[in-house]
Amino acid sequence: MKNLFLLTIILSISTSIRAQNVGDSITLKLNKISINSSLVGFAVAIVNKDSIVYAKGFGYANLEAKTPYTINTIQPIASISKTLLGVALMKAQEMGKLNLNDNINDYLPFKIYNPNFPNEKITIQQLANHTSSIIDGDQYDRAYIFKDQIPPFYNDLPDETKQEVKEAVDLFNVNEWMPISDFIENQYSENGIWYSKENFSNSLPGSTYKYSNMGANIAAYIIDLATGENYIEFVQKHILDPLQMTKSGWPSKNYQPSNVSTLYWYGYPTPEYEQITYGDAGFMTNITDFSKFLITMIQGYNGEDNILKATSYKEMMKDPISSDFRKGIFWSVDLEKIGHSGNDPGVISHAYFLRENGNGIIIFVNTSETENAMSEVRDIYRTLLKYVEQK
Repeated sequence: MKNLFLLTIILSISTSIRAQNVGDSITLKLNKISINSSLVGFAVAIVNKDSIVYAKGFGYANLEAKTPYTINTIQPIASISKTLLGVALMKAQEMGKLNLNDNINDYLPFKIYNPNFPNEKITIQQLANHTSSIIDGDQYDRAYIFKDQIPPFYNDLPDETKQEVKEAVDLFNVNEWMPISDFIENQYSENGIWYSKENFSNSLPGSTYKYSNMGANIAAYIIDLATGENYIEFVQKHILDPLQMTKSGWPSKNYQPSNVSTLYWYGYPTPEYEQITYGDAGFMTNITDFSKFLITMIQGYNGEDNILKATSYKEMMKDPISSDFRKGIFWSVDLEKIGHSGNDPGVISHAYFLRENGNGIIIFVNTSETENAMSEVRDIYRTLLKYVEQK
């Protein structure tokens, strides 16, 4: 018995040492990427169904002040926000407030239909798997509301980029706040001031995959209408509070976080911004808080009831009907992994878990649109993936 006890201690120490060595190796490699890249700051996490296995920040949350980017640094995570929308839809369906097969016009106070197929209904399910035929029109960028004027940093950019960025900055600098209902109606209702047939594809609803941020925003607005609760409050009550995600939310009078990263767009610090839309993006969190969410999702995928029933997870993360259809219910699903990625001004983000072993990767970056940003983030992802696949 004594020898068995001793062996147990030795094995425990050996496992701890191996885990430490792996962590040190990851840190060494990511430090090298951080030092040699255009990325100002980022944080990463490796998780499994039980806990955070590894988490660390690199670089700066604010380069000018030399504020380190840590696992507690908060930033927007762009389109990964849609994963919360998927969970919210499933929760609303569990509560009997809606059904994914419902016609969106059963809920909306104005009519939305594809003018190319006026007699075809568009369903919530089609919004969720990006087959609704609703596409992001030219007015989508009006959703970004910057707290201060963006300076003309584009004058320092190469000629081939300068004009395009100037047009975006000029639009951002004059955008005005409006309710989400108006923002949707103005684009997709026949009476809307920005309505255009170009806001709809030539594909029959349900037949063709086309990624749609505005489809997500319509789905979030339907949750408002179907539940009688503001979407942000609904997510707070049914997702954030149960998971004790106390550092996460959308900017509001109830959520004004400190320790927020500056965002670097084309390598330049940008003023803080919010978005009229909330279903597609704008969620703010840190790597530690969001790990709680992804761990819970992995548990649900493995058949556990938690904030959703296991049957809801199965439906939310089901395989698309073909490789041409890339989404379950707002979750990207392929043969190897399940999750989502995101990209907004000053933001690149990834959150995925492997289907085979349930190990997950989270990456939040405060820099976008530099010449090598995307390839540098891929290097981070591949570094983490090497260890995740071995577990």
